[in-house]
Order: sequence, then C-alpha cells, then structure tokens
Amino acid sequence: MHTITLAEDEIDDVLYLARANEEQELSQLLNELAIRYHCQARDILEHSVDAQSGNTSLHYCAANGLDTLLQTLILTLAVDHNAPPGTPSAAGLINVKNAAGNTPLHWAAVNGHLSAAKLLVAAGADIWARNGAGNLPVFEAEQAGKDEVVTFLLKEGGEAQGNEGAEEDQDSGEGAGDAKTNDVEDTAEELERSTLDD
Repeated sequence: MHTITLAEDEIDDVLYLARANEEQELSQLLNELAIRYHCQARDILEHSVDAQSGNTSLHYCAANGLDTLLQTLILTLAVDHNAPPGTPSAAGLINVKNAAGNTPLHWAAVNGHLSAAKLLVAAGADIWARNGAGNLPVFEAEQAGKDEVVTFLLKEGGEAQGNEGAEEDQDSGEGAGDAKTNDVEDTAEELERSTLDD
C-alpha cells in the first residue's frame, strides 16, 4: 500500500459517494485522486477512512446492501498491478474495523443483507472477527433476527470449523453437521461460545 495523505474533504467525498450509491461518480473520483497522488484507485479506497467513526466505503455499502457498488469496490481492491496476472490481491480493507470494532461483514449481517455478506465472505471477510462488544457477525445477525444471514454464516463457519477440526470431530463423534440440526438461535449461541473457548 502506498503512503499517501488524503485531504479530509477528499475522504469525505469518497465516503459520501459510496453511501449515496453513486458508482460512476465514485469511480471517476477514485481515478482522479489516483492520478493526483500517483497511486492506484485501491490505494485511495484504503486511505479513505473516516477519522472519527473509522468507517470505510465498504462499511457503507455493506450497511445499505449496495451489492453492485460493493462488488465494484471489491474488484477495485483486488487489482494489484505489481502482482503476476491472475493473482488475486487480498485487500486489508475487507476486514477493517471501525471505531466500534465492526467490520463491513458485521454491518451486512446486522442489517440482513445476505448478498452483501456473501460478497464479503467470498472476498476474504473474516467471519470470526469480533467487534468492540466481543460479538461475531453471526451473533449480531441472530440478535437482529436476520435468519437468512445467520444460516449462511453458520454454514460458512461450520465448513471452516469442519475443515480445521476434522480430527477432533471424528474423535468426539460430533461434526459441524450436527450443529445445523439445532434451531438458528441455539446454533448461533453455541458457535459464539465455542469461539470464546479458543
């Protein structure tokens, strides 16, 4: 990541255009700023963080379910002209926590934006990230009654847990599949407790 210092109004403009779902204007601004600062559009996105709230453009897209813009920004972040062709570049912005410790996935989860949650997870969002209250995205979704997002995150979490702890599951005779037979609320609480024990 380039070291650049954006002006406060430039950051505000990037975040406003993301919040307002102004994809064309945001793309134009990112390109203009990239030229001005001799960097890539992804560098502008990564440096466009609200100084007080810690929110990024991805937070706003996730919170508002702006799937098309979210996908565009994720693709922008994945572009790394120094990487060999075809190599995806992991962008740290996917998992940036705001002042309250929430990642974009937390905001997609609590607001029930399933498509946004899927986009973020596919791009490398950490489903095990805890916010300032110590909660996982799946717990926030469960508390908000967003069952579709809860089910998706539990499935993703179960697969991750299953892949990491296959031997342990075989020894105990229980696997991630057993957790899926519980109702959504019990499973979310069980997942939350199991990660606290790690």
